[in-house]
This record gives sequence, C-alpha cells and structure tokens, in this order.
Amino acid sequence: MTRARRVLIMAACVATCLGIAASPAAADEASSSDSSQILDVSKQVSGIQKHLDDLLAHGRWATAGSLVSSADCGYGDPEQVFLPWSDDAVYQLAPQGDFSSTSGWTLSKGAAVVAGGDPFTGTGRSLALGKDGQAATPAMCVDVSNPTIRFFTRDVGGNGKANLKVDVLYEDFDGHVKHLTVAKLRAGSDWQPSMIVPFYMNMLAAASPSGVTAVAFQFKAEGLQKDESLSISSVYVDPFNSR
Repeated sequence: MTRARRVLIMAACVATCLGIAASPAAADEASSSDSSQILDVSKQVSGIQKHLDDLLAHGRWATAGSLVSSADCGYGDPEQVFLPWSDDAVYQLAPQGDFSSTSGWTLSKGAAVVAGGDPFTGTGRSLALGKDGQAATPAMCVDVSNPTIRFFTRDVGGNGKANLKVDVLYEDFDGHVKHLTVAKLRAGSDWQPSMIVPFYMNMLAAASPSGVTAVAFQFKAEGLQKDESLSISSVYVDPFNSR
C-alpha cells in the first residue's frame, strides 16, 4: 500500500471514529443512551494528526519502539460476531482475546482470568476485575484500517454504576509508549456487548514503512462496591476495510 493511500484510508477511519460517539447508533448501544461513555478525545487526536501530517510532509517515518517489536499479528478468522445486536461489521478476535492463553497479558493484583465467559462466542474463560483490578492486553499489530474494538462485559454484584476505563497504549513518533483514555463504560448484570470503542491510534500506521503499528489495551475497574467486579470476555478488533 502506498503512503498516499494509507493517508487517505487513515483520514476516513479517523473521521468515522470521531463520529461514532455522536451517532444515533452509538447512543442506542449505550446503557441508558449515555453516549458519554465514549470520551471526547478530539483535541488530543487532532494534535497527533497534525504532527503526523507534518512528519509525512517532510518524508519522514516514525521510530519503532518496544511495543512494535513485541506485537502479535495473529488474529482470528473474520466473523460477524455482533450481528445479533445490529452490528454487521466483520470482526477478528484479538491476539489472546479469548483468554485461552494469557502469556501476553499483564494482570495486576485484583485482576484474574477465571472459568466461564460470555455465552455468545463459546469461549470458556473471561477476565474479572475486582478492587484495584487492572489488566493490559498483549501488544497487537494494527494498520490504518483497524479503528475500533468491541468485547463482551458484565457487572457482577454491583448496581451498574461502576466504570470500566479503557486506555489505548501506543507509540509516539519517537517510539515512546503513551496512553490515551478513550472510554469509561458501564455494564449490566448479564453478559452484553460493550459499546463500539474507537481507539484512533491506528492512524500512526501511516507513519510506519511497513504500514503497521502496534497498540495494546488497558482495562481498569473504577468505583466498585464491596464484592463487586467487572468482567470482560472475547476482545475483538474491527477491520474497517470489511465495511
């Protein structure tokens, strides 16, 4: 893929992602129609976009760092896993997204992989986040056509008011790992799909000579009551070029 084509695809993906939270479909998917679960990061994204445009205008590439060098590019087969919820995008299971292996995950105290997962994908394991629980996925390859993630989640023993904070970890143009909080999600007591979560930093693939960059996702439970936990199952990435 030529650099010019990457930039055109990236611009379309960023514009689409920035419009997700404001769209009627996104509002319908949010608990109590609360589309504010997807955070407004347009200022941060615009700043990175400007830096990216300047880099490309001067014929330069970003510097690859440790996140890129350790990234897993192994995705599952494409499938319309969220079609029963009127989402016809074709998703792919993220590396270790079903928790069948957790060698690449980073789990803090209060985070554990447990038996039992969502009833929709056939997975047998899920992630439970208790008090101070935090977990990060393996680093994974993305390109300019991968703008969003989605997964299944539930709130165990709570009242639906706890937040699941979602950060994207990415490399800046000098190869340093940064993070951006993109969502603070709510979950019900039963397994259900999360909102579609745009993570934006796939745009940085346009500044890579290989056309690929790396991201990881960090999940943290916030505002839990006593004996409450938030669960995550089956993490998927949406390939934009399948639309």
